[in-house]
Amino acid sequence: MQNLKTIKINTVQPKMDKLIRNSFAATLKTTIYGFLAAAVVLSCNRKNENLPEKRTSANSELLGKKAIITFPEMRAEVTYHKDSTLHWKTTDKNGLINEGDEKMDYKKLSEDLHFLNWIEKDGWTVSQVVNTKDGTVKSFWSFADDSSPRGKRKSLFVDGKIEMVK
Repeated sequence: MQNLKTIKINTVQPKMDKLIRNSFAATLKTTIYGFLAAAVVLSCNRKNENLPEKRTSANSELLGKKAIITFPEMRAEVTYHKDSTLHWKTTDKNGLINEGDEKMDYKKLSEDLHFLNWIEKDGWTVSQVVNTKDGTVKSFWSFADDSSPRGKRKSLFVDGKIEMVK
């Protein structure tokens, strides 16, 4: 016959071991979760010392500036006023000069991309995407043409180079 003390120890000991293991596992889990939470909080509160600083180029703004746009067939001097108007002056390859003041629609698409549209007094329509970072202009021109079967208008895309004037 086994001693009663031995029986109690044999039945109590595995329960104690399990309780200790569960308690240790719970403590370990709590400690690990605590470290993870601290790491997340600390990483969120770190200064952005190593991140590149976002800098705007001096040419990123368009309104309030003057520019020279060179197209294949002409050169344009354009002043983009802050009051949603612009002044343009074009000189073609033969030296013929045209100029005007127009009401423009303007939308800044990103730091360096600008969308403009205006309709000139003679019906000539200009839409442009100006990239001040790359110095490029994508223009779409639409104008009257009596020989056109498409509403007596013609259109074309023209690429140009833009240079901001100081």
